[in-house]
Amino acid sequence: MRRHIGFASLALTIALAWSAVPQLGAASAVPVTREPHMEMSVHMPAAAGDAARADAVLAGARAVMAQYPTPADAERAGFKKFLPGVPLPVEHYTSGTFALEAWFGRFDAKHPTSLIFRRNPQGMTLVGVMYTASNAAGEEQLNERVPLSYGTWHRHINFCAPPDVGSAAARTDARGAAAPNARFGFAGSISTAAACETAGGTFRPLVFGWMVHVWPNERDPAKIWAVDADGDAHHMHGGTAAGMVGQRAYGNTLPIALDKLPSLKVASGDERRGAIVFAENCQECHGVGARNGPDAPPLAGMGLSAGQVAYMVRKPKAIDPASEMPLLSLDDTQLADVAAFVAGLK
Repeated sequence: MRRHIGFASLALTIALAWSAVPQLGAASAVPVTREPHMEMSVHMPAAAGDAARADAVLAGARAVMAQYPTPADAERAGFKKFLPGVPLPVEHYTSGTFALEAWFGRFDAKHPTSLIFRRNPQGMTLVGVMYTASNAAGEEQLNERVPLSYGTWHRHINFCAPPDVGSAAARTDARGAAAPNARFGFAGSISTAAACETAGGTFRPLVFGWMVHVWPNERDPAKIWAVDADGDAHHMHGGTAAGMVGQRAYGNTLPIALDKLPSLKVASGDERRGAIVFAENCQECHGVGARNGPDAPPLAGMGLSAGQVAYMVRKPKAIDPASEMPLLSLDDTQLADVAAFVAGLK
């Protein structure tokens, strides 16, 4: 059996990630959307071969999960718990060996950096895996590992470490989960260098590297490739944005029958540019790839034409008078691009 190196090597990986911080502004040409503490790759149009490559990643993930189904199995193979001694609702067991392989450019679907367990009353259940890549990886490299039309690569940004990381209070605050009003850590209220300095913390614009989660036990493709274990594909925890009709009200259907939905004349658009327009203007409500938004119906696979998408963007209240969808200030090129992207989603 391969011998896995320990946390000393993993610490080297993290140090390498931090050494790339000055390059954050140039960020390896990966199209992204940003939240205060998260940077996520844009869901791109599917290319030929993407489905087969995604299926291969999924098969590899399932194989390794079958090999190490329990924390004890994982530990015997050299995986070690992240934040030892701190119980978390979702636990990452990480292989230093596989982390370094990924950092230096090697990808093997059977070598995930981390195995992900969910804590429950009976113990812990293996629910997913995490693959990683160096911060130096560009769009092409990330896409070669896990297609950007399926997975959402993401990384943690704007991290403020508490002044005394050794204290119990600071560790709880840094986790961000146990303290609703936490200032520090991955979910803290501090997200700027100035605020972190005022609080006496240590600011890191970027921590770790690129990562992507896979949840092979899920049946819904949107949840298989979601950012987190709760099937949250866009990571907007606690979001309050109001959508056009609301998924809660209409479920997984359009507000009116497809054959009754009017169409606008729209020019041919560029799906790739449209993916970025969608991520910046529509994803918060409709979800990544328009599949599972919290406040608007899914649009992927509905059979919409580009003209029908354009009509919904330009005239949301003509579809639903009670719509709370904002009237987006897109120019004609942006409209054509986002219409082409949404119409192409399967």
